[in-house]
Amino acid sequence: MRARAAARFFPSCIFFLAFCLFLSACAGLNAPPALTPAALRQVSVTPGPAQRETLAAAAATPTPVPSPTPWEHATYTPTSLPADLPAAGINPLTGLPAQDPALLDERPVIVKIPNWPQSLRPAAGLNQADLVFEYYIGYQMNHLAAVFHGGDSERVGPLAPARMVDARLAEHYQGIVAYASGDSTVEKIFAEVLPERAFARGFAPCPAICTITDATGENTFVNTAALREYAGGEKNLAQAIDLLGFTFNPRLTNWDADAETFSVLYADFSVMEWRFDGEADQYVLFQDFARDGSINIVPAADRTDGSRIAFENVLVLFANYIEYNPSMYDVDFREGDPNQRALLLRDGKLVHGTWSTADPFSPITLQNNQGEPLALKPGRTWIVFASTTSAAAQTASGAWELLFSLR
Repeated sequence: MRARAAARFFPSCIFFLAFCLFLSACAGLNAPPALTPAALRQVSVTPGPAQRETLAAAAATPTPVPSPTPWEHATYTPTSLPADLPAAGINPLTGLPAQDPALLDERPVIVKIPNWPQSLRPAAGLNQADLVFEYYIGYQMNHLAAVFHGGDSERVGPLAPARMVDARLAEHYQGIVAYASGDSTVEKIFAEVLPERAFARGFAPCPAICTITDATGENTFVNTAALREYAGGEKNLAQAIDLLGFTFNPRLTNWDADAETFSVLYADFSVMEWRFDGEADQYVLFQDFARDGSINIVPAADRTDGSRIAFENVLVLFANYIEYNPSMYDVDFREGDPNQRALLLRDGKLVHGTWSTADPFSPITLQNNQGEPLALKPGRTWIVFASTTSAAAQTASGAWELLFSLR
């Protein structure tokens, strides 16, 4: 890859995004249920009373809360890209040649995908995404946001409701967002910061966003190429897209520990486990599966073709979660702060580092503990937003666990 394609972009302006915390809504929340490591060894686990209560709560309608203070936001000033990057056809999100180089001049499409309830699994299109973001949504559960820039997928979904952090991701990655629905607070944020780039179910015609009845019921899916075309035709989305943030290197010369497995535990019943496949040189996803009152860890697959979910990089970013109530969270990117912890998993190894964003419109950059660029393996990256109070520890040789906690 040319040196300029591996360059990092650091705009000078620092922009502050924050919400007022609703202390009354946050007070008195119970801690997450106890975690049982046995789940990681594929031993059946029967949910206890606390976990059954949490599962029941997840299906309940959340209590409405007052609208938070509206986001402060600034006007984006486009910057020029290195002239050789588009010519090289290198996707800045993967470090690889783009499937369609013409897409590098277009806004990426970000599709909101549920991981809960379990009945909505498996998701479709994850293996075609350049990036997938994973973050906590409450009740020991998570959601996903898949980013498509260098290529497209005809069927991504099913669509999930939007959260506050989706607006942040769309700003940092200058993208178009597809989502199922959003509460009044989220819709207000989208209307303020993404007035022409957010598309809910029912507000873009098929084939861009289609509701389909299949074996799992009636679900909504996105055709990323069709949505990009519709958004460009309906709205004035012409803009210089600058997604230079990551650096890449096919070789890893320094690392901190072996990492054959890495498990993110939200609860006994909510586990995301990555296992390194040395032959494919990828991390393969396994996750919780409940049936007949027991929970096991099973391989995750892409609904499109049944292929296993596998990524070259797994990146854990420790961030401040802003809690409004048990089902309303935001993630504070702390723009301009270069000292936020990060863990990179690649090539069966773990590397400590830091992450940052220069301003609300710039993508994530990574540094090692010496302040030098922390290089990803060329390929696709799964990014987990862990809380700053979550603890990652080595439990055995090459085995790591991260216990997600907000306390």
